[in-house]
Parts: sequence; structure tokens; C-alpha cells
Amino acid sequence: MKKKTAIILTLTLILVMTVGMFSPASGADKSDQRYVFVTMITGHPFWTEIKQGMQDAADQLGVKFEFRGPVEWDAAAQASQVEQLIITKPAGFIIGQYDPSMTPTINKAVEAGIPVVTIDSDAPESKRSTFIGPDHYKMGWSYGEWMAKALGGKGEIGLLTAVAQTNLNERIRGIKEYFAKHTPDMKVIAIEDNMGDDQMTADKTKAIIQGHPEVDGIICVNGTGSGIAVAIKEMDKVGKIKVLTSDISDPLLKGILDGAIDTTVFQNIYLEGYYSVKILYDIVNGNLDGVPGKDVGVHITPPTINPGVFFITKENAAAFLINK
Repeated sequence: MKKKTAIILTLTLILVMTVGMFSPASGADKSDQRYVFVTMITGHPFWTEIKQGMQDAADQLGVKFEFRGPVEWDAAAQASQVEQLIITKPAGFIIGQYDPSMTPTINKAVEAGIPVVTIDSDAPESKRSTFIGPDHYKMGWSYGEWMAKALGGKGEIGLLTAVAQTNLNERIRGIKEYFAKHTPDMKVIAIEDNMGDDQMTADKTKAIIQGHPEVDGIICVNGTGSGIAVAIKEMDKVGKIKVLTSDISDPLLKGILDGAIDTTVFQNIYLEGYYSVKILYDIVNGNLDGVPGKDVGVHITPPTINPGVFFITKENAAAFLINK
């Protein structure tokens, strides 16, 4: 009996020690470490999945996560908030970077000893550690390919975008170059600036249809496609115009289920958020210090991480609803 008790106690002790070795709480307390995500517009549902990924990673690691930025679209306010936050010495920054003007601000954070990861749109000339997000040119190429197949290689296309976003300009370049190379009978007849706003997208969609009654397809290259669904329904164009949008939100997905939108291109934004915190945590806590060549300038993190894209249609849209 004493031998059995001793064995049980020994196994219990080994189990506790093993769990402790792999627990984020082991060793030095990391609970005061703050990882701050700053974007240029916080008031859009696009960030819901990204924030969840960041929060899940922070919870697993036992650290703090903060979501910051102006409510409405404002690149200058985003840069200003980052500069103010540098003074508070967070452990790391995650920057939703859409404007080239953010590059000096990112560099300022890194020079202050705060590592930066960019997500969704990159600042390739900055001192950021890693970019997590899609190849936006290739995304645009896939948009063009889908629309070409949907229309049989012929048609007139309207585009909706936020013209200030460098990543969206790359998507549009991919669309145009796909058409030019593979389907010269497809033309972009209008490009409208929706300024990252769903209601503006609805208004601009109506403007495209009114100005070009012959339009065959509409592509929204940012996450405001629910506005297209509103306009398509109001103008009795459901099923008459092929519609491709970007990203996911419940209103957008409901537009797919209602038949007003044919498909949306979903980049795995949850993983963008999740791995941004994980990578920063590893940098901050020296977990990557053993990378060979670090001392002579070898990059200790992947320069880019592509979380992949997925086309959502009526057949699978319900699986992505947040409020089912």
C-alpha cells in the first residue's frame, strides 16, 4: 500500500512538473505584458474575427491585449495614437497598416525597443518584424478569374474600393491584369471610392448601375460588400448582376444567403490576429534568440505569413455567421 501511494505521488509530481514546463505562467510572470493592436478604423465589423484571434492568443499566453484606433477612417489619428502609446511602453504593437505614412511611425516604435507586426496590409519599407496577411495582388487576380468564369469571359465590371488603401490598389491591379491577359473582352468601366463605409458602398453601387445600366458584374475589394446587397435589392437587380465581395460580416453573409451576393473572398483573418500576438510574444520573451545567425542579422521571424483565402458561397455561408 505504501509503495502504491509512493508511485501515485511520484507520478502526480511528474505531471505537475511537466504541465509547469509548458505553461505560459511558468517562470517569470508575463501578465503585465501588453500587446496593442492599432488600426485606422475601429468601427467596422471586419475586425471582429481578428480581435478574437488576438484575444485567444493573449489568453493562452497569460498576457494583456488592447484594441485601439480612431472609430472613423483616419490615418493621421492612427499614427498619433501609436506615438502616444509608445510612451506607455507596451510589449509589442500590431499595426493594421493601410497608409504609407505609417512607415515612419512604425520605425519610431521599433527604435524605441517595441517590436511591430503588421497585419492585413504591409509596410514593407518599415522595420516591422513580420507581415501577416494575403498577397493582395494575387487576391485580385483570383477575383478576376472568378468573375471571368462567372460571366463566360465577356462583360463590363464596376469596382468598389477605398482608394487610400495601398493593399486594395494591389487587388485592383491584379483584377485588371487578369482581364488584360486572359479575358480581353472584360472591361472595368467604373471604379468608385466607398471610403470603407457600407452605406457609401450602397450609394456608389447605385451610381454605377445608374451610370452604366449594361454593367454585368460588380466587385467590392474591401469589407463593405453588405452595401452592395442593399443596393442590388432596392434596384431589383438580384440575380441580374454577378457580385463578388471581400471578407465577412453577418450582414454581408446574409446578402449571400439572400442571393444578392454570389460570393465573398475570405482571408483567414482569425489567424492573422492569433499569430500576430504569438510571434510578438516569442520576440519579446527571447524564445527566438536561438535562431542561427541572429547575431549577424538573420531574420528571426518569417518576413511574411499568408493565412490563405477561401471563397464563400450560398452553400457554406451559414457556417461563418457569428450570430447564428
